[in-house]
Amino acid sequence: MNDTLNLEVAVSYWDVDRDERMLLPAVFKLLQEAAIKHADQFDAGARAMVARGETWVLHRLAAGIRRYPEYEETLRVETWSSGIRGFKGFRDFRVYCGEELIASASSLWLYVTLKTRSLTRVPETIAQAFPTRTGAVFHPDIDRLKIEPPTTPAPHQERVSIRYSDVDGNGHVNNTAYLGYLQTALSRAGLPPRPNHLEIQFVKEITPALDAVAVCLATRDGATAFSVANGPDLFAQGRVW
Repeated sequence: MNDTLNLEVAVSYWDVDRDERMLLPAVFKLLQEAAIKHADQFDAGARAMVARGETWVLHRLAAGIRRYPEYEETLRVETWSSGIRGFKGFRDFRVYCGEELIASASSLWLYVTLKTRSLTRVPETIAQAFPTRTGAVFHPDIDRLKIEPPTTPAPHQERVSIRYSDVDGNGHVNNTAYLGYLQTALSRAGLPPRPNHLEIQFVKEITPALDAVAVCLATRDGATAFSVANGPDLFAQGRVW
């Protein structure tokens, strides 16, 4: 077991769009899968967390995508923990196609109890056993990343339906589905659907009881601010450019 996990996959047909370029949520499904597989090696993955009644929840993500890979390209995802502090876990990612670096990302995860959804300190047995790798962090200030939602009313607002398949084993809409809502809204608004930079903060979980969300978009300072909400309930906010 190493401090870094490497996951090699080929881009599947169901993970590409009408231009046979990888979908935005599919890129982040790859990162999520690599993170879970690495955590599984140290008894801190999905199944172990459910057994303990605790889990990791993605809170913030910052990514740079140099290009979106095409159908049947072979990718290698490299991921490692960049530290665990209290109830916070930090993780970095790199995605390669051959020797070409095509994407980098930093993420901040919160450790919570499943029953109450409240923050709880990462157990010492996990924090001490999980190897960390310092240096070469894509976004070293992910913990202090400040994100503002679009102004109200936003110039663009798109209603996007929630599908049965969006809900994961934790009983809420998976984080990667939010990026599908975002990409759909960008395309409908006539904005580039494949951004090269993304910053997002997940604020509140979306439950299966909800049938749709509103994605609001506002372009400012060379970037597009966005939010995913339903009435007064804000689920995520961020910006792309």
